[in-house]
Amino acid sequence: MSAARKLSCAVVDDDAMTLKIMEALVKKTDSLHLIGSFQDPVAAANALQQSPVDLLFLDVEMPDMSGLELIKTLNPKPQIIIISSKKEYALDAFDYEVTDYLLKPVASYARFLQAVQRVQLKYEKSNVAPSSTKPEHIILKVDSLLVKFYLKDINWIEAFGDYVRVKTADKLHTVYATLKSVEDTLPQGEFLRVHRSYIVRVDKIVNIDQSNLQVENKIIPVSQSYRKKLLESITTL
Repeated sequence: MSAARKLSCAVVDDDAMTLKIMEALVKKTDSLHLIGSFQDPVAAANALQQSPVDLLFLDVEMPDMSGLELIKTLNPKPQIIIISSKKEYALDAFDYEVTDYLLKPVASYARFLQAVQRVQLKYEKSNVAPSSTKPEHIILKVDSLLVKFYLKDINWIEAFGDYVRVKTADKLHTVYATLKSVEDTLPQGEFLRVHRSYIVRVDKIVNIDQSNLQVENKIIPVSQSYRKKLLESITTL
């Protein structure tokens, strides 16, 4: 991203006072261009689908749709800076790959600017070398801990109620996340969704038949809708 380019942004918070504070902070910042501010998260979700932004300042607790629920509706997903009066949402926010977390009241312009600079740095890094390095690990929440999982050690991932289970060579881990949120963090080509409930590491596949595949000693179903992409992704097992 060119240093001269302003980041388009929006603010979503059901509290009118917080909206005014955030609008004032944005307007003080030359690198930001405010597209809109919303008290209604549903209206915000609809507007952002039509007019995506680079950066979203987002409250968590709102009527009709929480901030974390709103994130799930966004495609493409902007960078997110959470604004909340409660520290306890920080860990949940991590699952959604938010860039920063500001505690209300956002009274410090220096802290606000620091968060914006983190967003700018992420954009600059992604544009300098968008595909030069692949991630070696992902971090997921297990119980109350954030745990590092090396991608090469993951065999498959499966939906498990409100959780997912991540199978490594030595253990089956229960992780607080959705299968979709985990899928979004995985590098394309190395992992593949083969069923609404399963993601597999491609190089761990032992064999495939008409409706299943095998990883280790695990037989995993393959949905017809995913079968074509699976076969296109594999040349030699």
